[in-house]
Amino acid sequence: MKIRLGDIECRLSQNRYEIVKWSPNKYYGSEQKMIDDGYERIDYPNGCFGFEKTTHTIDGSCFKNPETCYTIASLKYSVGEGCCDLITVGTRLLDLNKQDRKDFFKVYKIAEKNITKEYRKQHNNY
Repeated sequence: MKIRLGDIECRLSQNRYEIVKWSPNKYYGSEQKMIDDGYERIDYPNGCFGFEKTTHTIDGSCFKNPETCYTIASLKYSVGEGCCDLITVGTRLLDLNKQDRKDFFKVYKIAEKNITKEYRKQHNNY
């Protein structure tokens, strides 16, 4: 299941449902700019790369996608309650702007309904 409204998305990641906030990735496509800014490209034996400048390192994976995201909350089905528990990360939910908060609660409502339905279907508990 993947639900996205605006910059807010619910997805299954590492065997759990999480709600994330997407934003533009400032590193996307900027490999040459890093070199121009004095960073040295480091090629690793496993085929990956990164950029290094004094004690600052940026992994090559940061340059692959036009967007980056961070987790706002995770959802876990509670058998005892018969619905999902929402577990937030610090104050990230409170830090969202008004539109992102609206989108968050719309995504949360849809995701909670779908997760609950799926759990009950898998456990013959309609």
